[in-house]
Amino acid sequence: MTSTLDTPHAAPTARAARPGDAAPAGEQPAPVGEPSPPHVGKKPVQLVEFTAMHGVRYSVTLGYLKATAVADPVLDASCDFRICVREQSGGDQAMAELLDSWDEPFAVALTVFFWNRSQSLELARQVKERWPECRVVVGGNDVSHQQDPLFAEAPWVDVLVHGEGELRFRDLMHCLLADGDLATIPGISHWSDGVLVTNPDADRITDLEQVVSPILTPVYSDEEITGSSMIVYETNRGCPYKCAFCYWGGATNSKVRQFDLERIFAELGRLIRLMPTDATLFIADANFGILARDRQIAEHIVELTQRYDKRLIISTNWAKNGNQRIVEIASMLHAADLTGAITLSAQSFDADVLKIANRANIRTDHYRRLLSRFRELNVPTYTDLIWGLPGETYESYLKGVEEVLTAGGSPVIYPLLLLNNTEYSRESFQDEHELTTRRMPGDVTNPELIADVVVAHEAMTADEWASGMEFRVAMTLFQKILLRCALRVIHATTGVRLVELCQQVWSFLLDDCADPFLRAVARNVVVAHQEPAALDMELLKTVIGDQIVVPEEVHFQALLCRAVSTERATAQLLTAAVDWLCDRLADSGHEVDRVLIDGALTLDIAATTVLRASLRGELAEAEFAMPRRAWDRLVEDGDVPSNLDTDGQGGTVRGAVWAPARWVHYPISVYALSIWHGTGRPLHDALFALPDNLPMAA
Repeated sequence: MTSTLDTPHAAPTARAARPGDAAPAGEQPAPVGEPSPPHVGKKPVQLVEFTAMHGVRYSVTLGYLKATAVADPVLDASCDFRICVREQSGGDQAMAELLDSWDEPFAVALTVFFWNRSQSLELARQVKERWPECRVVVGGNDVSHQQDPLFAEAPWVDVLVHGEGELRFRDLMHCLLADGDLATIPGISHWSDGVLVTNPDADRITDLEQVVSPILTPVYSDEEITGSSMIVYETNRGCPYKCAFCYWGGATNSKVRQFDLERIFAELGRLIRLMPTDATLFIADANFGILARDRQIAEHIVELTQRYDKRLIISTNWAKNGNQRIVEIASMLHAADLTGAITLSAQSFDADVLKIANRANIRTDHYRRLLSRFRELNVPTYTDLIWGLPGETYESYLKGVEEVLTAGGSPVIYPLLLLNNTEYSRESFQDEHELTTRRMPGDVTNPELIADVVVAHEAMTADEWASGMEFRVAMTLFQKILLRCALRVIHATTGVRLVELCQQVWSFLLDDCADPFLRAVARNVVVAHQEPAALDMELLKTVIGDQIVVPEEVHFQALLCRAVSTERATAQLLTAAVDWLCDRLADSGHEVDRVLIDGALTLDIAATTVLRASLRGELAEAEFAMPRRAWDRLVEDGDVPSNLDTDGQGGTVRGAVWAPARWVHYPISVYALSIWHGTGRPLHDALFALPDNLPMAA
């Protein structure tokens, strides 16, 4: 069951709340202590979610189910609802230990997404095998309205709940307790005398106050909220867009329904008071910033973090088409040091591709204005792109990435996953556009995240798809980090596209790099996207050692860690890469200005001191010097901070770069992935000093 969810900061001035403090005005007193122990005579009901996120102990989906169920006096008196949020890792032993910890349950309900489908259905199978009389109930976006394939795959499931689950689950539990007729419950599929029956659809919940708050009721203890690295939270439900690749809007095209604002303020009051420092508050609205009141919500979040002296990361799905309100909200959160990069949702820049996707997109001129405005405010952004959209060719894909790069943006490229209940998943659509999918990890270095990945269609071959996935690694490694400044200057002086420069430097890494480990990892990137079973995790562990904190894009993490392992190794690698690239550009007739390029390269090499601080736990200062013409170009394109005073430096800009002291405690794995996702920016995260020795924080 599920709702419609698809899914280091400056310390403010106020002191943190202490035990015994009264709840501030306008907030309801928070429930405290552990949930009550099991009640004798009550039927055990286990609510289960497997999560791919490390350290997450809070499930908003299961919280809604329990809160709405126990608000019913009959269910509260009859059942002991227990929430179980488990990380996916651990395998068979972890699953066996989980089952051994339970008394025989009356019912087990699981929320199923594509990333936890296999674990969820396997747990359901083992539950039914161990306790045949237990009712197994599933719901969630991956199985909703998928009754035929779901029950064929998992005939041990008793009931499938479609769509929003809170009220359906409440009514279903009443029916199960009374051994009643499941045919009376709308919005479910179930077995009836060996025949699969699907009841008429249930109405969507129009009054969200029927969904009881799991935060303002004693569903989660203070300790459980404090112990979770992420809290998923929603202020509204629904999406008015019809994107063909998305379940959220494409399948529902639903009106935005809002939770009461006073309820939101009270819930945020408890959450922010209890959440641990540097935890993430993910606002899971489909389009945060689409409503005028979203500014009030953001203002309240800022005020609460200041009141409770909390450093948090506020993350969200920003409204699809950027507007002034989003600029204002994002600027407010960024000024309070509560958010990283802001999403500019493009997916593609090709008009035909967007038409097929039913995607109303940000116009290119408006996109560039938004980027420019965010740069003026020093607010980082990233631009979502999807590789593999029907109609997208390899060249139109590269053209879209080039648009983002030349506009000063940060592309974040995802493969296209074929999600159930989307227009893309319809058989007629797949036939029309000749879609080919492969059941494989959406990230080849994380085998647990299995999905149906689109690997070919009428405009894209399987080899082109693999090349596009390979390109993501090359672009992120070189353009976002290692050679950002040098490549920008080469592009500006030769006219060669940035995407082509990234491709050429990747060829250097594959074939001519002197470091055999870098060559081997780069080559494994190539073969693993052609055949996921060829992933050489032992090689990656040899290169990256114990630095993997987050098991995502591990190829990229290994390449980056090896490349910045020592200052000498970095300088040798990047100098050799630039020499190799410039020789080939000169051979092809391009006029190469080595004075400008080599000057930019000194800043690229200096910037890696930030990464080395995270990798080795060492703080060091690195110097740079470059012609002003190169510096001005980098400022214009947003590659370096624009707030550094270089007016008195004449024709050469000189300075030093070092990492903030806290960087020695910042795991390289986490920082590397923040760069991948557009939040981390080494040249903006670093500290700068100019010759007068006045530190200029980026």
